[in-house]
Amino acid sequence: MIAFAIGLVIGFLMCIPVGPITVWVINTHIKKGHSLALAIAFGGSVMDFFYLFIIMSGLSFATFSDNTIYYLKLVGIILIFGLGVKELLSRQEVGEIKDQKRSVKNVMGAFLLGVIIYTSNPTLVLTMTGLGAVVKSFELFETTFLNNLLVSLGLAIGSFLWFVFLVKVVDKYQEDIRDEHLGYFSRVSGVLMIGLSLYMGFGLYQ
Repeated sequence: MIAFAIGLVIGFLMCIPVGPITVWVINTHIKKGHSLALAIAFGGSVMDFFYLFIIMSGLSFATFSDNTIYYLKLVGIILIFGLGVKELLSRQEVGEIKDQKRSVKNVMGAFLLGVIIYTSNPTLVLTMTGLGAVVKSFELFETTFLNNLLVSLGLAIGSFLWFVFLVKVVDKYQEDIRDEHLGYFSRVSGVLMIGLSLYMGFGLYQ
């Protein structure tokens, strides 16, 4: 259950930064309701599961030396720091939908749209590979088939729970959500990620 709990926490936290899925979920919820918005989020969460499970299963066959573990941790820290900087510099808008030709007509269509948006992210493989390597390098649990399955399942559920929470927030404050609020939220997320990476970097240095 340790692997599941770790995946749950990571999945929830990694979805906090504002990205394409977040913007689509907010827009869809405001325009078409929570069912389609959560279907989009569910599509992304399912892909979270598959990507991390495949990567973790591949990594489970590898044995890392102390030197390799050190550099994997370093790469993970740099990755988190880079994502934090990206969040600080990014600008997302509530009304921004990149491909206006796409339409969400039903729950299955929304689910598939979530899968498409998620897999079209060019940094996805790098992010998931780095995440999997960092999780393995910290040796928080034994890398067995079951634990790989549980951490991946926890990641997917954690990410979906974030979007359920987000939809509840949008429900309550829908009229008050503006672009500047989304930007503020994104910047706070960036600062937190940079702070986390610096904390991890200090621990690694020691």
